[in-house]
Amino acid sequence: MATTAKASPSFPDRPIVVIGGPALDIEAHVPYFPAGDGNVVATALYRRPGGVGANIATALARLGNHVTLLGAVGDDDNGVFLRAQLARAGVDTSAMLTRAHTATHSCFIAITPGGERMIYGLPGATTLEKPEEINQVVIQAAGALHLGPAYRAVALAAIAIARASGLGVSYTPADVRWPEGPQAVLDIARHVDLLIVNRIEAAALTDVAIPEEAARQLLAWGYSPLILTCGKDGAFLGFGDSLMRLPAYPVDAVQNTTGAGDAFTAGVITGLRRGLPLEQAVRMGMAVAALKLRQPGAQAGLPTMEEVNEFIAHHPG
Repeated sequence: MATTAKASPSFPDRPIVVIGGPALDIEAHVPYFPAGDGNVVATALYRRPGGVGANIATALARLGNHVTLLGAVGDDDNGVFLRAQLARAGVDTSAMLTRAHTATHSCFIAITPGGERMIYGLPGATTLEKPEEINQVVIQAAGALHLGPAYRAVALAAIAIARASGLGVSYTPADVRWPEGPQAVLDIARHVDLLIVNRIEAAALTDVAIPEEAARQLLAWGYSPLILTCGKDGAFLGFGDSLMRLPAYPVDAVQNTTGAGDAFTAGVITGLRRGLPLEQAVRMGMAVAALKLRQPGAQAGLPTMEEVNEFIAHHPG
């Protein structure tokens, strides 16, 4: 089976541009999830940086990549906090927007001792909303483009700029809170080099609950290459009409799963940027995710490249 992404020029010394936004995560640790109309007493409450685009950008920077984030925050204290956290992580935020008189996007996340989570989002400033907000110069100077959750018009305009500059494009639509619906996600995915979805997203896109069957449906529709992640059950890697399953690395003590998928995506992108075949890049993504699970929070516990290489050396696939 061929496991290389669609051919596109590589510019390893140029930054990776991520389109997506930050969010503030209010994280509550609970002993269990209550039933309807029930209640539970939290054992701890934390304020942490999050957001799919910011998580991926931070993980990429931690792995040694030069990263620029194109997104937005509100002009509130949360926006200031998130910008500072990104800058501290090594992410270039100079091209991010600040929306006046607007709250920054936030999420309330309840997490059990086993690491399972439930997320409640409060909409606010986080991502680009119109094509004219795209900083074309930043993309034209980049080496690759990654799209997190994005509006269709913004995503397609960014892809067009990337294509004109010879850049490869990857895409993680992330979760199922798609304001324009699943068809918009499929429309965007039609134009990218690599689509990465989890089993929940794949089910929402295909109306097929079984991950393997959902992956085959997406491949049949022409979405190739494709990575469909299944948490502790590993991932499916699809290319053309072929599909293979890769097992996840064992993790002894999971703190929580928040941000693990974003860490995985950053690992895959880093592997591809280093010239690895797609299958090996997926294994790198799994290693990054496994190491991230050691600590709570969407961005805590993100490993360095040295830690990833050491982990892979001790866990041969």
